[in-house]
Amino acid sequence: MLDKNNILLVTDFEDIAKTIIEKLVLLRNSDRITVCNHKNVKRILENSMYSVVILHETDNENQTIKTITNIKTTKSDSEVLLLLNELNSDLILKAYDAGIFDYFTVNSEEYDILIKTVNCFKIRAIKEINERNEKFLYQQGVIDNKTNLYQHKYLKEIFLELSENIKIQNGIFCILTLDEATKTKISINRLATTIKSFTRTEDIVAVGKMGKYYIIIPNIDINGAKEVLNKIQDKMGSEFKLRAGLSKIGVNSFDTLEKNSQDGLTSAIVNDVMTVCLEDNIDVQNAWLEDDESTKTKKNYKLFKSIFTNKLDNVITPQFYRHKKSFETKLTNTTVSQYSNNIESVFSLKNENLHSELVIRYNGYAKFKIEIIHSGLDSAENTKMEIPLKELTDKLIMSLLKKLKEEYKQYAYPKGNDNA
Repeated sequence: MLDKNNILLVTDFEDIAKTIIEKLVLLRNSDRITVCNHKNVKRILENSMYSVVILHETDNENQTIKTITNIKTTKSDSEVLLLLNELNSDLILKAYDAGIFDYFTVNSEEYDILIKTVNCFKIRAIKEINERNEKFLYQQGVIDNKTNLYQHKYLKEIFLELSENIKIQNGIFCILTLDEATKTKISINRLATTIKSFTRTEDIVAVGKMGKYYIIIPNIDINGAKEVLNKIQDKMGSEFKLRAGLSKIGVNSFDTLEKNSQDGLTSAIVNDVMTVCLEDNIDVQNAWLEDDESTKTKKNYKLFKSIFTNKLDNVITPQFYRHKKSFETKLTNTTVSQYSNNIESVFSLKNENLHSELVIRYNGYAKFKIEIIHSGLDSAENTKMEIPLKELTDKLIMSLLKKLKEEYKQYAYPKGNDNA
């Protein structure tokens, strides 16, 4: 027969049972208490509706912990209150690890016992609401059935509302994935499980396409976010390398954060590092400012910002995209990648011998800083220049990409094996 009482008191002593029942008389009329001994607790829990289990400690500390574990296993939706004969810090800590909600002693005041018991009912109600809401989210496809994480597209839809929270504004947006060389060696669900293990309840994790995970970590800086990712990497093991792009959330839109983080992820993959935050380059950019302070009026700033945006959208981005397609067909054994945003634009060529990049950064005012960088045992001299915004044209971009390609070809392929 189903026991409809909602509180179970587990004790082997009648006087203890009487004392606790008398102290709980102030609960609602609908609340009912069942008393049982330790020997029968598992059998009674199996067919019941208990929301709260008050467990009296036994003389054997290990047995008390074992009983807590059995209760949480048999009736996982019940909250456990540990009833102590007297305060015992060592037992209390072990009991918390085993899953108790709170504790009190046989000599605790009525209000203390009452408050902690009522809090159990409150947390149980919250959990039931969350479980019900979760079922709706699964049914509607908001939560992914394989990983039990939110789906990327729904995170994008609700991000505007989420970002009204000041903790999220003060947090980090991350796109995380496994290195391409690793993806075929391990189940992607293992990464999902590890991410969940090292993120907190307030963190938001969503699964995207092609093995990418989107993580929002509230109220944390870049270094703190990197520490979280380092813990995930340590758990995964060095043979399964992670790659991540990070962005500071602030007041940025989801599209901006996704673009900057995706570009950071691309940079991390190309440069064989775990994390890249493109905003780390902003302070470097400010170091090249040489314009007279008196000319830096608000009007001029808006004008230059408009010119920069025009150059980014109509010159850099389309030229990079077009040449990526071309270079992929003309350069053998080469990984070609590119990205462009308001922090930096990078066009990259890489093989086992050489990594060459064209990097364009806006100094925040009136100039572009341009570099062609080669990294390898034998490589061409690097190129550095600064030009006014207006001088960045399609013709210049094409000439820079041509120079990048020619220097790359000269040093990336062994002599006699230049097939590009």
